[in-house]
Amino acid sequence: MKKRFKVLMVTCSAFVLISGSAVAMTSLPQIYINNVEYSNSYGKLKIEKGTAMISLRTMVQLFKGEVEYKDHGIYITLPEATHLARQVNGLMNGLAATTPEEAANTWIRGVQRRSGPTQYAVMTSELQKKTKQEFEDNSWVTGGSSPHMGTVTKMDTKTLSADKVQISFSYPLLVPADGIIDYGKAVLTIVKAGDPEYWAISEISLQDPGDTGIMIGANLTD
Repeated sequence: MKKRFKVLMVTCSAFVLISGSAVAMTSLPQIYINNVEYSNSYGKLKIEKGTAMISLRTMVQLFKGEVEYKDHGIYITLPEATHLARQVNGLMNGLAATTPEEAANTWIRGVQRRSGPTQYAVMTSELQKKTKQEFEDNSWVTGGSSPHMGTVTKMDTKTLSADKVQISFSYPLLVPADGIIDYGKAVLTIVKAGDPEYWAISEISLQDPGDTGIMIGANLTD
């Protein structure tokens, strides 16, 4: 037997509930999901004591899932995309760097393999916000046909503070048919972030931001 339930949502990977004084108003706020506007009657939105509540069934079905009440429990089945999102989050957490050098090496590997997600994983949340749309616009693929970044053999680390370092290095520019045709230079600013703490890239400066093709998040060195 199925019943329709309203459940107070504290957190959900698919959407964010609104809570606090910002919603303590006489008129109900509109609902936006992935920047698409829905009326505040969608999901039977209610505001009680500054906390927003919405129909669980409506939200689950919006994302092509199912919700069922049976055996005195609420059973939610979400689509494959939800499982993939969890997998991506797990991979992102696994790439979190424990040292500045690890963050730099992970970013370098991402550039060499033209992997936008790898580069993105070791950026600070602020830099991720600035670059996410550009990564998406390029289908998370960076670089180009040639040249590409070759092996980095030496990195110089400069400590700016207990929570901030700069790592600089040169890298060969390779063309498969011709070998090394030139060299580029990079300076990465890497800071402590998060809880628990990890090291992440807050700034990317390159002598030529376009020397390997599409390079997202990089600035020209001074």
